[in-house]
This record gives sequence, C-alpha cells and structure tokens, in this order.
Amino acid sequence: MKAIVLAGGKGTRLLPLTVYRPKPMIPFFNKPLMEYALQNLIKIGVDEVYVLVGYLKERIMDYFGDGSQWGVELHYSNKDNLKLGTAGATKKVVKKMDGTFLVVSSDVLTNLDMGALVEYHKRKGALATLALSEVDDPTQYGIAIINEDGRIQQFKEKPRPEEVFSNLVNAGIYVFEPEAFDLVPKGKNFDFSKDLFPRMLENDLPLYGFPFREYWNDVGRPSSYLQATEDVFLGRLLLPDLRTEHLKGNLEHGGAIVTGRRCILRGPEIRGFAVLGDDVKIGKDVKIERSVIFSGVTIEDGVEIREAIIGENVHVGKGVVIQPGSVIGDNTLIEEFSKIGSNVKVWVESRIGRESIILPD
Repeated sequence: MKAIVLAGGKGTRLLPLTVYRPKPMIPFFNKPLMEYALQNLIKIGVDEVYVLVGYLKERIMDYFGDGSQWGVELHYSNKDNLKLGTAGATKKVVKKMDGTFLVVSSDVLTNLDMGALVEYHKRKGALATLALSEVDDPTQYGIAIINEDGRIQQFKEKPRPEEVFSNLVNAGIYVFEPEAFDLVPKGKNFDFSKDLFPRMLENDLPLYGFPFREYWNDVGRPSSYLQATEDVFLGRLLLPDLRTEHLKGNLEHGGAIVTGRRCILRGPEIRGFAVLGDDVKIGKDVKIERSVIFSGVTIEDGVEIREAIIGENVHVGKGVVIQPGSVIGDNTLIEEFSKIGSNVKVWVESRIGRESIILPD
C-alpha cells in the first residue's frame, strides 16, 4: 500500500523552535515528529511513501534519506508545494497511486488504528474518508457533522465560536481514491479543507468521516507539545520502543525523566517530568518542572526551569530562572542570575546579559 505524507509547512505557531528546523523535525522523545507518522504507516503495511516537502526540506531529506533504515521506500516531491496547498500538492503525485491510499500530516501524534480507518473507507465505498477526533475547542480545526451511516453532511474550516456546530474535528489523516483528485485543478492553490471537501459535498460525492477515540494531538503550540509529552508519561500516548509503566509510577511519585545519550546530571530535582536530548549537562541544585530540553544544552548550578522548552545548544547560566510557558531558541546564551518571565519567546542566537529580566509583552 502507498501513502503520502504532508511535510511542507512552516510551523509558525511553534516559533522560535522552527527557525532552524521544519515542524516535522522537532524532536519528541529524541525522535523527529515525522518518524512516528512513518512508523504508524509501516505498521499497517505501507511500503512506499511520497513525502511532500517545502520549508527547510533538506533537513527532512537528509535525515530520512531513501527510507531503507525503516524498511520503507521514500520519495520526495519538493517543488511548489507551499504555493499549491495541500490538495494541489497531493494531486502532483496522485498519478503514482495505484489504488486506495492514505494521506497523513507529518506532525500529528496519534494511536489511531490506521488499518481500521482504511477498512472502514473501503466498506463504505467512500471517495474520501476523514479521521475525526473529538476536542473541547474546535475553533482551530475543520469541523464535521456525520449521519448515522458516517457520511459527512456538513463541513466548515476553523469556525468562529458562534459558528461551531460539532466538536468532531479533522485530524489531518485521510484515505482517498485517486478519482477524488479529478476535482482538483492542476497547478492552482487548492486546499483539502477549504476547497476539496466542500466541493465534494456540493457534488454529493461519497465523503465519509471516521470518528475515533484513540489519542490524537496535532502539537500545534508549545503548550500542546508539553501536554503530549506529559501524556506519554501518563500512558495516554503510546510510543514504539518506549515502555511507560515505570514512567507513570515515577510521575505519580514526584518526577520522571527520560534522557538522550551522553548526558551528565548532578542530581537535579525533577517535578512532573523532564525530557532531555543528547549531550545535556546539568549542574548542582537544579530544579526542572514539566519541561523539555533539546540536545547540546548546558545548565549551570542553581537554575530553575518550569514548564518550558529549551532549544538546542543553549547555555543557561548559574541561578537563572525560566518561568512557565517560555520557549528558548537555539544557540542562545542566558547569563548568570537572569530571569525569563512567563510565556516569553527568546529568539535564536540571543544573548541575555547577567542579571537581566525578560518580561512578556
């Protein structure tokens, strides 16, 4: 079976983490987000994948190569994807699909049974099927209403609060028949949610929804990235090759930690959880709460980090305090006894002088 992976977006809501890396390459438990999407596809027998790349495409292509390391054949489509929209970019490679195929967003974390999704699509005789997840706030997504047979009756992209008619949202995972793309104009900007799905409804074509209850998170913001991280420790999000039974126990008793390779830690106090990349060095009397620290970071004595994300190759000086919601960009130096306030985004390559205080806008 074949699949298409959407990996061209800029991930602007996750800036400054996406200045030097595309969103699919953001590390999650020390693997790029896109690696989990690929593993989900391989698990159900997908053996050939076309990756639609765009922003910082070389980072993706260099890491994943031809896919042989994962036992899958990877191809890349890298021309004009950002200009063409999701459906327009997908249309370029649909001629390579020889039957039913999957389209998945590269940055979604989920435990959805994609095999069950494909079987449902075929059983319904659908032209397109959307995986639908239930959320509390649907205003950031496309929403759908389905009838008792699962056929989509109404669809709207990112409704205003007063326009919300459903809490079932587009999860960014689709099954298509190639014929669906006869509706997509060649070489023009055309989006799945804004253009293709409404056009299918207008033409009364078989567009179905597949509601699912398994875990789903689109990791759209730093807060949802940290929530997905915590959900792994709680056993809600299951990752391949990572056992969570002991992690959940540690979390319940104060603190749980997962480190990468070659880390040096001098007994930090962990509250909630901490995930560290490779080559992280942590000094004495350091307190870390519910935070993720990327590779190559040095944290000196007496630092406090709470509910934050620290980018690669950051140096955090002695006695620094980083408050909840802050994101520190790659290659930043924060000198001794400085304080980063809540919800502050420190840009890449920044230099924060000794005893400075950075407050939110």
